[in-house]
Amino acid sequence: MDLARYADTKGYEKDIYRSVWRYRDWLIKAFNENKPYDKFLIEQMAGDLLPNPTDAQYIATAFQRNTLTNDEGGTDNEEYRTAAVIDRVNTTWEALMGTTFACVQCHAHPYDPFKHEDYYRFMAFFNNTRDEDTFEDFPLLREYRGGDSTKLETLKQWLSQNTTSAEYNRVLRFLKTGQPVINSVVTDQMTNSALADTKWLSLRNNSSCRIKKVDLSNKNELMFRYSSGIDGGVWKLHLDSVKGPVFATVALKPTQGWQVATIDIAPTVGVHDVWLSYQNASLKTDDENGAMFSWFYFKQPFPGADKPGFDSAYKHYNELIESDNFIATPILVENPSDLFRTTNIFERGSWLSKGDAVQPGVPAVLNKMPVGAPKNRLGLAMWLTDKKNPLTARTMVNRLWEQLFGIGIAETLEDMGTQGVAPTHKELLDHLAWKFMNDYKWSIKDLLKEIVMSATYRQKSEVSDELLHKDPNNRLYARGPRVRLSAEQIRDQALAISNVLSNKMLGKSVMPFQPAGIWKSPYSGEQWKQSEGEDQYRRAVYTYWKRTAPYPSMIGFDAAMRDVCLPRRIRTNTPLQALSTLNDFAYWDMAKHFAQRMNKMAGNDVKSQIQKGYQAMLYKPIAPGKLETLMGLYNTSLQSFSKGSSDVQEILGSKENADPKMAAMVVVANAMLNLDEWLNKS
Repeated sequence: MDLARYADTKGYEKDIYRSVWRYRDWLIKAFNENKPYDKFLIEQMAGDLLPNPTDAQYIATAFQRNTLTNDEGGTDNEEYRTAAVIDRVNTTWEALMGTTFACVQCHAHPYDPFKHEDYYRFMAFFNNTRDEDTFEDFPLLREYRGGDSTKLETLKQWLSQNTTSAEYNRVLRFLKTGQPVINSVVTDQMTNSALADTKWLSLRNNSSCRIKKVDLSNKNELMFRYSSGIDGGVWKLHLDSVKGPVFATVALKPTQGWQVATIDIAPTVGVHDVWLSYQNASLKTDDENGAMFSWFYFKQPFPGADKPGFDSAYKHYNELIESDNFIATPILVENPSDLFRTTNIFERGSWLSKGDAVQPGVPAVLNKMPVGAPKNRLGLAMWLTDKKNPLTARTMVNRLWEQLFGIGIAETLEDMGTQGVAPTHKELLDHLAWKFMNDYKWSIKDLLKEIVMSATYRQKSEVSDELLHKDPNNRLYARGPRVRLSAEQIRDQALAISNVLSNKMLGKSVMPFQPAGIWKSPYSGEQWKQSEGEDQYRRAVYTYWKRTAPYPSMIGFDAAMRDVCLPRRIRTNTPLQALSTLNDFAYWDMAKHFAQRMNKMAGNDVKSQIQKGYQAMLYKPIAPGKLETLMGLYNTSLQSFSKGSSDVQEILGSKENADPKMAAMVVVANAMLNLDEWLNKS
């Protein structure tokens, strides 16, 4: 999730909601099903380019759609589209190949053998996707629900029986992804028109603008998405100039919100600039908005007009286009040939200073592209997972080792180059990487089993003074690992021992308890609404993640902001961490449930409750000294709570059954959830 910079919001100023939780579902399923790592990467890098991609393969590409989108008015959409492409390049290298490549954006790498132009040849693989920093996050995969999913299946059956495979794929692709369309944000040469809030094309009275280089060959129809609140508007499409031949005239009708319409256009051959003009006598002034446009789709008519059942099929098609009964997920979709983007070298890294054009390619110092690999993201994915490219396997082995031992064989997971920390056991890293690709067939579970079953991992974590002096960081592995758990693990195991951890899997993010006042994003009315029932006790991976205001207790334990890819969390030790687990209401709530569990396990005997609770937590008997300390805490708390009921009610969260004994045990349970041996893996 850190590598994929997963979040439920878009980032930047408003940081509003983004529906991308289906990617998290895909990720969880992939790990649980032990999807081979090479296939895992190929689907995330280029699932949309696989033959007849499934919904799951489309969703996998959201890995590279978790980039930030800037919805602030006045921003340059091309600037932030470019920023997203650059982020995808940097993420690919840091997350998948453990190599710093970002600095090559501005100059040749000062230490590793990468040249300035290598960056832009690599960037060309990503520069040809359809996303353009649009407010709606286009392109989106539509997963239709209810009756609309039935309509889609009926339509697919009709298309397969009455149209060619090319027509079938064209129609289905548009229904599922909404592509290929021309987003209105690319319009230019505006006269009395503008991009409203830099999001949609706004046409006023006597206005015009241009869409550059549209391939109109074999295009008989124009489908477009627009919104208008006034009648009387006349919209015209001209060839090559605003005074050029008119090849379509439309009387735009008022709409209720956004509406999709389709018109016939005069047959034209070749690539042309399309100019749009708009007049409306009903507008009182020239600065009033007459109509707004979201996208344009120059297309061939719906196929099969001479086939039985056409009218019903075409009706289903239009109903699905207008439907809002679907789950939407941002995905990658490649540009068709007529929308191909040229990639240029940025002089000194500035996107405004474009140098020579380049073709997609990988650094010459590394392995070549596989024979027959296409020069697109699918070919790149094939190169990444080629056994001749050892960086991919070595990076994953090193990351899994770090998850288990707390530190990688090469400590700098993000940089395995010449300036990173050299591997302590290079031969071991190479050996495991080779086995990962060959013996284990890219199976992550098999690799993990190999490591955890080793004698090295199964050692005790106890350390003598002599060994601590010789090897304080356990880089020689003379003892088992002892490291603090991650933010998510700390929360999840507290939920588990308290018997409230929800077993629900997948689905939208949830909002467990969070103090008021955390969310104060400008221009956004979104609020944290605490989930009810078992949803507030779901695993931490399902917690709603707002980039500008992440869940505070997890940030306290070094979780990532997720604005960009984070290959490695740096563990810290601060007072805020103790304050979180000792004072956060969520942990007091878990402590209350844990105290109730201990009471059920051992009845009313306090000493037995603590003993059995400790045994359940740590799978070993409690030491006499610790038992005595916790008993002392219980007695002190009981004495304090016996003097009045207000503190008891606050601890138990209820005016009824305000039992001082239970409140005292909750205090003890909270202390047990803060034991050093509980918060650390050992």
